[in-house]
Amino acid sequence: MQAKLLGNWNWGIRWAQMVKRELLVNWLFIKSEIWVGVIPGLIFLCVAWNSQESPAVELLPVLAGGTLYFLLYTYTFCVANQMMGVVGDRLNQRDRPLCRGLISYQGAKRRWIASMVGFAVVGWQLGVFEWTLLWQLCISCLTFGRLGLEWPTKHFFLGLGALAQMAAAWQAVASINLVQGTWILLVAILCSAVVGIQDLSDLEGDVATGVNTFPVTFGNVGSRVILCIGFLLLPLAIHVGLLMPAGLNNPLLLWALAQTLASWGVAVRVILYRSPTADRDTYLLALAWYYIVLGSASAAF
Repeated sequence: MQAKLLGNWNWGIRWAQMVKRELLVNWLFIKSEIWVGVIPGLIFLCVAWNSQESPAVELLPVLAGGTLYFLLYTYTFCVANQMMGVVGDRLNQRDRPLCRGLISYQGAKRRWIASMVGFAVVGWQLGVFEWTLLWQLCISCLTFGRLGLEWPTKHFFLGLGALAQMAAAWQAVASINLVQGTWILLVAILCSAVVGIQDLSDLEGDVATGVNTFPVTFGNVGSRVILCIGFLLLPLAIHVGLLMPAGLNNPLLLWALAQTLASWGVAVRVILYRSPTADRDTYLLALAWYYIVLGSASAAF
């Protein structure tokens, strides 16, 4: 009896260690992309839910389903991207699982296939299957199709990914009408235009591995000047394309002021602060701009 109890105890310890290790591996896959993969989706999900004036008690199951969906949205991309970018990650992102040797390429491949199936099932259950398929197509083109190696195609498919993210978030709660669809499309186009901000901090590694990102193509100085101009003009594009058609009420004007300050803050930082660490902070500020734009939909619809 004592030997049996000891055996069960040892088995329990081994099982707990395996679970802990798996959680660590999965966290290392997605930790740097949660801010762009999960948080924006949940923000827009909450905006969509708020537009329906639903009872507060209904928010929790909506958030639970949305959190699972956008974790898989992020995970499926991250695993595929890291499977195809090990060489570059050894220069830019050394703490990722494949670089650290925590799992093999085949282990990553099995996880990716399982997550793609799970993502499709969850998307089907939430009623957003078409947007799930669109993002899966983008992932395949960017990674295994190698279209993420050139900045025009990379920006195009990441823009489609932003569209799929926003559309899924809204459709999980309510149907998308023409006004909301136009708003989502315009935001996706603007994000596609300035998404090169995320590649500034990895410039050295991308040059070494032959990845033609926006900063590699236009150079460190040239890309910063272009991005600076882009972020200076973004508030005007938001104002004309999104805010004016919605009607300039007081809450919307406050959102407009907030996104203008964030956008112009990025424009200033991208010129004045040029270290990899500073570029990562600038990227976080650009993400804050994205969050604010998504939140402004609460006053637009």
